[in-house]
Amino acid sequence: MKVRVLYRGQVKELHFKGEKVRAQEVLRALGLSGEYAFVVRGQEILSEKDYVSEGEEVRVVNAISGG
Repeated sequence: MKVRVLYRGQVKELHFKGEKVRAQEVLRALGLSGEYAFVVRGQEILSEKDYVSEGEEVRVVNAISGG
């Protein structure tokens, strides 16, 4: 299956086995951790255990912290 991911202003097409994939696996495919980035579908922030289905488009946003 393939998922379109918008990350840092670029659209990436990621390929996975199966019909759906967990948000955590999307982050891993980009070399990211759930501690430092999150997956957004529409206006909804997905937990690492939420699924992304074939053909969906999601955004990956880096977490920003500071003081």
